[in-house]
Amino acid sequence: MRRTAALPLAIAAVLALGACGGSADDAPSSTTPEPTADVGDASAVTPVDDEVLEAAKEEGEVLMYTNAEDQQTAPIKKAFEAAYPEITLRSLPLEDQQMFQRYDTEVATGSPTADVVMSNDALGWLDFIEAGNVEPYADPNAANLPDYATLGPGVYAISEDPVIALFNKALLPEAEQPTTMEGLAAMAEELDGRIGTTALDNSVAYGATSAYLGKYGEDGWANLEAIGPHASVEASSGPLATKLAQGQYAAAFFVGGAVRAFIVDDVAKVVNYRYFEDGTPLLPRGLGVTAEAPHPNAGKVFLNWMLSVEGQEAACEGGFTPYRDGVECDFGLPQVIAAVGGEDNLNIGTYDRSLAEDEDAITSRWNEAFGR
Repeated sequence: MRRTAALPLAIAAVLALGACGGSADDAPSSTTPEPTADVGDASAVTPVDDEVLEAAKEEGEVLMYTNAEDQQTAPIKKAFEAAYPEITLRSLPLEDQQMFQRYDTEVATGSPTADVVMSNDALGWLDFIEAGNVEPYADPNAANLPDYATLGPGVYAISEDPVIALFNKALLPEAEQPTTMEGLAAMAEELDGRIGTTALDNSVAYGATSAYLGKYGEDGWANLEAIGPHASVEASSGPLATKLAQGQYAAAFFVGGAVRAFIVDDVAKVVNYRYFEDGTPLLPRGLGVTAEAPHPNAGKVFLNWMLSVEGQEAACEGGFTPYRDGVECDFGLPQVIAAVGGEDNLNIGTYDRSLAEDEDAITSRWNEAFGR
């Protein structure tokens, strides 16, 4: 079973604990500066029609299953309920496969279940969609969004979450840190045993690896196969982050980017992050209304709002990466574009069926490269 990525606040906690043991004395106590970027003008926002909205108010609540933590969804809940005080948002944090399996079990037994599901587990979404578990709802906001925002019938990206590289600044000063996967591969022998990553049964790791290889092919494999003999593999991002902060690793790659907002203060004295110019896959976090939603109209109102400027700004507060124009966010897509050197270097993942079809071959070759 694929594991969920260690959750951002848990990662931040272990980073903070690890950072207490040592530091780069003169390092600033602020997060890695994000590049200045023009977020553009807010694009049009199209709400649901009055009939759906009135039915949603009658339903009065929406239940979301998600692999995000309560701390991440708290700003979303606060802003959504302020916008729609007649509708309560309840959120149940679950691991990647657990949320999809729970829905199946509840439907099979006739129990109440989720109205919406929010997850960045692309493989889980593919199976969920193909099983007919998503209402093929066409949200009116879709017309205001880029094409990559639509991930499947009824499933929309509410965030394009980047993966990042983490560094221990005491072991690898910022001026010496690579800025690309190719650069990390060139340093791999020098950093022997001090590079960390996570196994591909972690959904973020597999999503990042497949997107990276989809863009760079054999050149990407060459970099991974150069890094593999000199890297250690952790089961999840929690141990990876702890060991990096404690000095066992100098560098880690393909780490879930939601942790960016929490690399501050004592943590930032020891740890910084980078967007690799050739290795920053963006993993879409999908949201969809379930086929058996007890409150389908409230689910549609919530999805529609999440695709609005206001909803995207609330998502930013939880550490997600908004992508639509006009959204003020320190960690938005415009900042990522600026950091990787322009839109040509973007690597936006999809929910294409090839993700599942290629899984065994990618995992087998990756395991061989990393001595698994």
